[in-house]
Amino acid sequence: MTTTHWHLVTGEYPPQGGGVSDYTASLARALTAVGDDVHVWAPPAAMGTDVETTADIRVHRLPDVFGESSLRELTAALDECPEPRTLLVQYVPHAFGGRGMNVRFCRWVQHRARVTGDDVRVMFHEPYYPFGVWPPHRNVLALANRIMAVLLLSDIRLAYVSTRAWEHRLRWYAPRNRRFVWLPIPASVPPVQDSARVAEWRARMTSATGGHVVGHFGTFGALVSALLGPILELLLKEQPAVRLCLIGPGSDAFASRLCGTHREWRERVTATGRLAASDVSACLKACDVVVQPYADGASGRRTTLMAALVNGVATVTNRGAATEDDWLAKDAVVLTSRADPRALCDAVERVLDDDALREGLAAAGATLYAERFSIEHTVETLTTGRGAA
Repeated sequence: MTTTHWHLVTGEYPPQGGGVSDYTASLARALTAVGDDVHVWAPPAAMGTDVETTADIRVHRLPDVFGESSLRELTAALDECPEPRTLLVQYVPHAFGGRGMNVRFCRWVQHRARVTGDDVRVMFHEPYYPFGVWPPHRNVLALANRIMAVLLLSDIRLAYVSTRAWEHRLRWYAPRNRRFVWLPIPASVPPVQDSARVAEWRARMTSATGGHVVGHFGTFGALVSALLGPILELLLKEQPAVRLCLIGPGSDAFASRLCGTHREWRERVTATGRLAASDVSACLKACDVVVQPYADGASGRRTTLMAALVNGVATVTNRGAATEDDWLAKDAVVLTSRADPRALCDAVERVLDDDALREGLAAAGATLYAERFSIEHTVETLTTGRGAA
């Protein structure tokens, strides 16, 4: 079997935090597990923490965030590595320095594909900053990001997108024959088989009163919180036996705002704060249903949604501009037509009232994840060149 020499070029890698960091580390482990050779090229980490290199994964820390000295060092080091070389850029515009406008880096990627003959691919986690935002000077960033996209797409062999919505946006800046492949982001919260820990979290949520537990997993940012708050308020008002489990950083502050002047709600709401992945898994498994609203809808880039599926919990979410058809193919989640609080609350109540529906959703969600979203599916797509365009 031929060994592929992978060079993962990323703006963040553990111990640096972030979704791209977690994804790249998971991908590196999965590629080495199938026998491939993996190098990771990343910006400097904090002093005393650069201990990630193993016999299987070689992590190279560059002198800066993909500035001139880093690109010079990266070029020299790559040229000494065995051929053929496969470069996979984990692309988020703001992750490569230059205040999100590192055109030089994108020209370097273009050169590697056009001149050196490397097999260069780009995974677009995000495409570019939007136009029409305030203050007006931000439009300079939006324009620079589009120039960067044109450079990246000009000569690479494959463009991967975390959601098909990115293909629609990037197609305007790509050659007509550029191939896009949908590569959903796997969950960063693998299921933990620990029934005692699940039971402990369940008891903490329900106390002695029993009742159903409705959960939400995320970072409780402004966009999602604006959607989630009205849904949970309806549930707390209409379902006295329901308890809430809010999982993730920012959940404490969100819980305080949610309860507000309703002091009687506070005993019904558990906010976990930031947790280790194993405890996130246990919390999810302790829930009867989770509700995950998104302004642009369920999509392959939503790792919080993936976490619910892989951990086998019934899930209610919504359609939107970014929702892929794959979510409609199987009854793996309950999808409302949009992020409407009344519709999502009604859907949660329907799932709570139907044990068979709840069990069926949990099983179907786990199956869909294994077939379409798992890291094993990612590796198969990367190593075989197949994948849904």
